[in-house]
Amino acid sequence: MDKIVDGFVSKIGSLIQYETKVLNIEISNDGVAVVVENRGARSTIKADYCISNIPLPLLKKIDNNFDPIFCDAVERCKYDPTCKLGWQANDRFWENDKNQIYGGISYTDDPITQMWYPSYDYFTKNGTLTGVYNYDDNAKAFGKMSLEERIKTARQGAVKFHPEFADTRLVPSDRAISIAWQNIPNEGGGWAAWDPNSTADAKAYSRLLAPDRRFFVVGDQVSQLPGWQEGAMMSAQHVVEQIGGRRVLTVPQIRRAPNTRRLIQGRS
Repeated sequence: MDKIVDGFVSKIGSLIQYETKVLNIEISNDGVAVVVENRGARSTIKADYCISNIPLPLLKKIDNNFDPIFCDAVERCKYDPTCKLGWQANDRFWENDKNQIYGGISYTDDPITQMWYPSYDYFTKNGTLTGVYNYDDNAKAFGKMSLEERIKTARQGAVKFHPEFADTRLVPSDRAISIAWQNIPNEGGGWAAWDPNSTADAKAYSRLLAPDRRFFVVGDQVSQLPGWQEGAMMSAQHVVEQIGGRRVLTVPQIRRAPNTRRLIQGRS
């Protein structure tokens, strides 16, 4: 997935501004002016259009002159907490004659929730696997832990699947890595938490599929596949076609917002 980012950098790397914070968004019928701050210096970027993939819970905190209905839609969207932890093992024991696991996911009611096995490099010397991928209260709890606490808790859950996790020489703690997306300053969570049973969510989701004058929202957060890269691609195509005149700019009639819980957790 990172290769897509690398591709953009190789083509337009000179145009990317790093360490830049958006302070204000002013929209008109003719364009958009965005006030930014880069290393303490403020400047204004003006363009005919603005395509924003800023997570909606963060976008709402930026000063703006959004249309009230559009602003309400931005305000409506919330993000779910989620946490991951990855292990690097010195032996791919899950692929041995006893276990014979070659990719896929194991689910558990333990707080770790899932264990993902790699579906590549079979039978090589070592490998990595996802030892925690959780949501909701479990993710909140993990997000409040230190890395050491997460590793300890994750190991306790992993041992229930594989006794090999009790051996820190086989699965060392100093090679574990973890992230809680709700703790990341420019993320605020894992994905948009849309509820298909909420009329208010359906209204907000519909509004965000059309621009506020020259300002467009993009990303998996405003797609039928929240939390998935495919959804981000679909959204990007939708907006590009709107700007190019191949899609209408009016607010569509949407009966239901996406079912985030089903798409992410496999539960209705």
